[in-house]
Amino acid sequence: MPITLRGAFTGGMIQANDENVQGVNDATAPLNSYRQATMKGGLAEVSGVLEYNFFNYHNRKDKIHFTPYVFIGVAGFYANTKTTFEGQNFNIPNTSGGMLGVAIPVGAGIKYALSPRWNLGLEAGARKTFTDKLDHLSNENAFIANRNTKDWYFYNGVSISYTFYKIYCPD
Repeated sequence: MPITLRGAFTGGMIQANDENVQGVNDATAPLNSYRQATMKGGLAEVSGVLEYNFFNYHNRKDKIHFTPYVFIGVAGFYANTKTTFEGQNFNIPNTSGGMLGVAIPVGAGIKYALSPRWNLGLEAGARKTFTDKLDHLSNENAFIANRNTKDWYFYNGVSISYTFYKIYCPD
């Protein structure tokens, strides 16, 4: 079955640090060096995605019981983050708070069929949000933040899934 509809609940920690942003010649990027911001918090996501599986990995007659896959979908998330500023060049108060948002998850992974219904997976994905408030920088001036871009967050993880319903395609 090459096409799968999947619903998921994902939870985890989210963080960003200006020291990790690489600029030219592996130096810290100028804005990030100036700002010296750190963001940490938690995130919970509910998503529905469409997967394309490259192999028929559930067929017990075949020797292949794994498949690489790609996915795209829609997600709703709740993020509770805190941003702190270490920069000495200006005075911005530390900010924190929670927010609800919508994201578009895209990514790829590999699944292994443990049985006809149970699967083990490894996955990596990116989430494009429609907000610039994950890091609490959307209201700052142009020297501190780019108000013309929206935030992204990324996910890597291990999953266990259960297949509830199958439609068998003719050979």
